[in-house]
Amino acid sequence: MRDTTDYITVLFGLFGGLGLFLYSLSLLSGGMQKAAGNRIKNLLKKFTDTPLKGAFVGCTVTGIIQSSSITTVVVISLINSGIMTLKQSAGIIFGANVGTTVTAQLVAFPIGKFALPIIAIGALVYFMKPKNDSYAGQILLGFGLLFLGMDIMKDGVAPLKESEYFISILADFAKTPLLGILASAIFTGLIQSSSATTAIIIAMAQEDVIGLSAAIPLIMGANIGTCITALLASYGATKSAKRAAILHVLFNIAGVLLFLPFINLFTHVSSLTATDVPRQIANAHTIFNVTSTTVFLFFIPVFIVLTKKIIPGKEIIIDSGVKFLDNNYLRIPSVALDCVEKEAMRMAKISFDMLKDSENVLLDNKKDLIKRVYRHEDVVDNLLQAIGTYSIKLSQSPLTKQDARRLSAINHNITDFERIADHAINLVESAKEIKDENVSFTKKAHEELSIMFDNSILIYQTAIWTVRTRDAKKVKKVKMLENIIDKNEKDFEHNHIVRLKRKICNPAAGIIFTDILHNLERIGDHSMNVVDRVD
Repeated sequence: MRDTTDYITVLFGLFGGLGLFLYSLSLLSGGMQKAAGNRIKNLLKKFTDTPLKGAFVGCTVTGIIQSSSITTVVVISLINSGIMTLKQSAGIIFGANVGTTVTAQLVAFPIGKFALPIIAIGALVYFMKPKNDSYAGQILLGFGLLFLGMDIMKDGVAPLKESEYFISILADFAKTPLLGILASAIFTGLIQSSSATTAIIIAMAQEDVIGLSAAIPLIMGANIGTCITALLASYGATKSAKRAAILHVLFNIAGVLLFLPFINLFTHVSSLTATDVPRQIANAHTIFNVTSTTVFLFFIPVFIVLTKKIIPGKEIIIDSGVKFLDNNYLRIPSVALDCVEKEAMRMAKISFDMLKDSENVLLDNKKDLIKRVYRHEDVVDNLLQAIGTYSIKLSQSPLTKQDARRLSAINHNITDFERIADHAINLVESAKEIKDENVSFTKKAHEELSIMFDNSILIYQTAIWTVRTRDAKKVKKVKMLENIIDKNEKDFEHNHIVRLKRKICNPAAGIIFTDILHNLERIGDHSMNVVDRVD
């Protein structure tokens, strides 16, 4: 019998509905994230001290934002910035797979006829001015378009039940599950959404195109294919972030291997959970992910060891996040003020480390330190914001005049600490320019830069010590060092001009040279600002 199925019409219906479905997921996820604000990220950061808590958080967050990919990408960014460890991330990544089953359960409901009314209400709410209502409107629009996309896909795939060729392919998937797993993994990797793949499978089931035995290998393969998003997000990230992406892959492959020998039994059990195939598929998806997560939570140490075998090497640990600020201390202003000062001095130490690292990058060509400098900059920026916010709360408490002056000095100091961190970044950028433009300094220029670095490091180190100990005697030393740095900058710029006239120095190198001098001189100025505030 000749197959007369119009595959062009099927493709248009399927991919048109898929495009709308993916857009609805993005809209829904964006609305949920905006409505939740920073609470989602804070939830991911705080409640991860045990794998079980991590799994619960991963499941909850993914269930809210309707995207395991986004959860995993956020986790990778938190690891990359040093806020979260690989061990903490494991439970969240495992739990995210459970959270994503919410989408499958939703789309298994045959409520496509309500899509247009939901879209109408969502659009009405979305275009209202109040901010929170617009988020609610975006969420409603997302749900409406989600169901509309499902309906379009369902209608699009309907002709496939008449296609002998397509039915034979599905029969092969049922007989040889590995084929279905591989095909689904590739397709999901291309569209980067396991929820969308599962939705297509359920849409086909709603039109009696696919049975449970062929659907199960496809939902298993979708779990593997969705890992591509995390792998892409980890490109260029830290070793721990890369390991988290690999852990995601290993976990999902392990889940498939766990179920594969028992796939017939799994299919039978899933068939008992509901009377209709779409719901059976959704339930199979849930059973698969809940079971995999529950079993492998006990093997997190094994997964971590494997990731370290795959991506060997020692990770640079970044001391990030707030260490001393606690809202409970605000009840005792003097204690809270001490905490602010400790956090500020920690920030100063981090920016000082950045300065030393930038010297090693520039003068000793230690390019491996560049990533650490950039990661430390993120820490400094976050601390600047955290200390500033905490200080505003503290300033509303009853403070003595002396404590108020001290708080004011700290707030001015952290701005200088952050500026010094920015200059360290500028110095690293200069090092990258040197490499990109393939220029080099003369021996004399290199010696002059070394002198400038030594004095800039010394003045900042002395300034930090002066603030920490409130030793007013050190102010004179800082002032003396600042004068030396100012004089050195003028002398070395003059020497540079002489070298240019004699054509000893490359003009391109000369521009970078003077820029480095200027950044180092500004570090001296900021150091002087800091000690001027010492009582």
